[in-house]
Amino acid sequence: MRFRSSNSKFTHFQGDVLSNVDDSSHGVQLSGGSTGGVVEPCGDEDNVAIRLRGKGTGRTNIGNSSAVTQIGAAGSSQSTSGIALVQRYRVDFTVPALSSGASDISTVTVVGLTTNSILVLQARVQPNSTVVGVALDARCSTADELVITYSNNSISSISGSTQSGYLLQIAF
Repeated sequence: MRFRSSNSKFTHFQGDVLSNVDDSSHGVQLSGGSTGGVVEPCGDEDNVAIRLRGKGTGRTNIGNSSAVTQIGAAGSSQSTSGIALVQRYRVDFTVPALSSGASDISTVTVVGLTTNSILVLQARVQPNSTVVGVALDARCSTADELVITYSNNSISSISGSTQSGYLLQIAF
């Protein structure tokens, strides 16, 4: 553990450290307190982004040695790419009337949705108020277009209903 070292190769600062903030450019601030160290962006604007990245093809690791999250492509022979976006959307949709064992699809405009993403759609409430067994599947056919497949796996017919849910997009 490194702390208040007397080693001449360590530099200790008594307060926050700011780097690359000059003439309205964006930089980084290193600070700390009783809850741990903090790395955050700084600049003259109210909203400043921060970017973490490895050098070259190196991965970005977040966490400690026992619980690390790696972001970026792992070295393998398979085609891989790093995660570019994790985004949550609230989506309103209408479950169509479906007979037992039937399925149908509909499209919903979701601004920001991209193809070649992993999509997970979770209804906020049961998709049909009286019948259990209605399954939802999500995919993106073109940019900003969510395609929802509804499958009635029950033994009863269902009437249509307006629903809402949360869509999680993981884009590469």
